[in-house]
Amino acid sequence: MLLQEIKRGRMVGRSALKSISSAVKTSLKLHPRQYEVYADPRRFKVVVAGRRWGKTKLSAAWLNSGACKKPGSTNWYIAPSYTMAKQIIWEDLKNSLDPKLIKRVYDSDLRIKFKNGSVIQCKGADNPDSLRGVALDRVCLDEFQDMQEEVWSQAIRPTLASTGGEALIIGTPKSFNYLYQLYLKGQSNSVSDREWKSWQFKTSSSPFIPASEIESAKRDMDIKSFRQEFEAAFEGMSGRVYHPFDRVKHVGDYPFNPKLPIWCGQDFNVDPMTTCVMQPQPNGEVWVVDEIFLANSNTEEVCQEIDRKFWQQQRNVIIFPDPSGSHRQQGRGESNLDIFRQAGFNNIQCRNRTPPVVDRVNAVCRMLESAVGEIRFKVNKNCHQTIKSLEQTMYREGTPEINKKQNMEHMSDALGYAIEYKFPLKKLAIFGSNYD
Repeated sequence: MLLQEIKRGRMVGRSALKSISSAVKTSLKLHPRQYEVYADPRRFKVVVAGRRWGKTKLSAAWLNSGACKKPGSTNWYIAPSYTMAKQIIWEDLKNSLDPKLIKRVYDSDLRIKFKNGSVIQCKGADNPDSLRGVALDRVCLDEFQDMQEEVWSQAIRPTLASTGGEALIIGTPKSFNYLYQLYLKGQSNSVSDREWKSWQFKTSSSPFIPASEIESAKRDMDIKSFRQEFEAAFEGMSGRVYHPFDRVKHVGDYPFNPKLPIWCGQDFNVDPMTTCVMQPQPNGEVWVVDEIFLANSNTEEVCQEIDRKFWQQQRNVIIFPDPSGSHRQQGRGESNLDIFRQAGFNNIQCRNRTPPVVDRVNAVCRMLESAVGEIRFKVNKNCHQTIKSLEQTMYREGTPEINKKQNMEHMSDALGYAIEYKFPLKKLAIFGSNYD
C-alpha cells in the first residue's frame, strides 16, 4: 500500500523510501487477516475481533505507516483510559519502530517524535473533552466497546475534518452498543457510508493462537461468553443474567454431606442478608445444599444462624464474603469480617477488592454450563431463594448492568463470590510474535 502511495506522488525522496522500508518491515509481521485490514484503502475501518486476535499489533503497524508516509502528521492511539493505553500498547509500540526513524521518545506523556516531524501519541478516552481541538491525520480507538459514544461522535470525528484524517476503530463485542452501530456502517452499501468498511474476525483466524487454546477456552467459559469473546459475536445483554440455568439440568436432590467442606458465599445486603451454602464434590462439581435468607437482619444474626446449622462442622466452614465486608462500619470500629472472626469463623477467603461483576457472572455461568456442555454446578431442590435468584436476576434492558430494582440478585451474588474466587476465569496463553 505504501509503494502505491509513492506512485501516486504522495511521497518522494530517499527519506520516504526509508520510511516505507521500515513500515513495510512492520506490516510483513502481520498475519493475513491483519494485513487485509491494514491494506484496505477505506477511510474509516471498524474491526470487531475476538480476544487475542492481534488487534493491538494491527494498531501499531497502521499508526507507524501513517507517521512514515505523511511527514508532520499527528497520529493518536486512544484506549478507554490513559492507564490502559500505557498497559496495552506503549512498550510494544516503541519496540515495533525503527530506531533510525525516531527523533525522541517521551515516556512522560506517551509520545514518539519522528525525524520527519510526525508524532504518535497515546491517549485515554475517559475525559472526552481532553481529546478535542487537535487536527488528526490518523487515530486508532482500541477497546472501543468500553468508550462513550461522544468520544467518536463529538470529540474525535470533528478532528479529522480539516485533514481528511483516517480512523481505525477496534473492539470486542459488548452487546449491541455503539461499536455495533459503527460496524453496521461498514457493512452498508449506502452511498453515505461508502468511506466505511468493517470486519468481524474470530480469535481462531489468528495463526498465533493454537487450536488447543481455543478448545481450552470453551471448557472454561459459558457458551454466550465464548461466542462474544472468542467468536466476536454480538450477543444481547437483555434477559437473564444466568442464562444457562435450567431447573431440569441443575435442580434435584443434592443433600448436605457433613464430611465435606462447607462454603458459605456471603452477601452483606441488610434486607435481605443472604448466605448461599455450597459443598465441593469429589467429582469436581459444586452443590448448593442450603441457604440462609434473613429479612431486615445483620451480620451477627447471620453468624448465629450459620453456627446453629453447622456447629458440629464449624472447622469445615469457609466464608467467601463480598470483599467490601472488610470495610469498617460507620459508628463502630469493626467490619463485617471482624464480626465473623469474633463468632469463630476464622477461615475467610476473599479478594482484596470486589471483582468486576462481569467476571463473577461469567464464572458462575461457566460452572452452570461451559461452551462444551460441561455442567459442574447443581442446586438442591429445597434452596428456593437460590433457584429464584438464578432464574429471575435480569439485565437492565439494552445494558450490561444488572437490574437491581427487582431485588433478585443477592443470593446469586453470594454464591458468585465463592465461585469466582475458587474458579476464576483463565487468561488465554499467547504464542508467537502476536500481541493483542
